[in-house]
Order: sequence, then structure tokens, then C-alpha cells
Amino acid sequence: MEELRFEPQKKTLDIKCVEGNISMSGNSLLPNPKKFFQPVYDWVTEYVKNPAEKTEVSLKFEYIDTSSIQAIFDILKLLKDIPNSEDRVIVNWYFEFDDPELLEVGEIMDGRLKLNFNFIDYIS
Repeated sequence: MEELRFEPQKKTLDIKCVEGNISMSGNSLLPNPKKFFQPVYDWVTEYVKNPAEKTEVSLKFEYIDTSSIQAIFDILKLLKDIPNSEDRVIVNWYFEFDDPELLEVGEIMDGRLKLNFNFIDYIS
């Protein structure tokens, strides 16, 4: 598959999608997250038809608004279509120790999606 890349702006994430690896980092403060994330959603929809043996998703948010959280949840939900996704998909959810709300968002997604989440505490 062809790489999908979004360079970060002040209010948008740095996004990179390549075979076997999806990463998002930075801030997401969007007036229309559905429109912004649609190319990523479309890329993942195609990717799950012929995925790599292992898929690693790295999510490292500084700030993310509620509507962006829903869009990202919808993207992660697509990965459930990969056969044996609980073994083949790893989600690395980065959070700062002083941001328990962001950790909680990841834990909620983990509970709903049942993918293999790793919670990684980091200092920016």
C-alpha cells in the first residue's frame, strides 16, 4: 500500500500510515474531525483487506478533543476486522503521568475494542 502522511500543523496531528505501522502524535483540535480523518479511515479500510502479519499503532497525543477521540476510535475499530486482531494488532498508547484523563481515554478504548493495548508513560 502507498504511504499516507499528514504533516503536523498547530491544531492537527502528525500522521503516518505505512504497511504494518500507523502513528499519530501531537494535537487534534479540529472543527471537522470526520473530514480530517476520512483519508486515514479510507486507508485503514483498504489496509485491513491485506494487512501485514503484525500491525503496530502508536498514539502519542499532547491534546485531543472529544470529537477527534471518536474519529480515532472509529479508525481503531476497523482494525478489529483483521483476523486474530487481538494477537496481530498492538496499540501503543503514550500518556504523560500528569494527564490521567488521557490515560483513561485509552483504557476505555482498550476495554471496548479488546485489542492489545500497551500503556506507556513518558515525559515530554
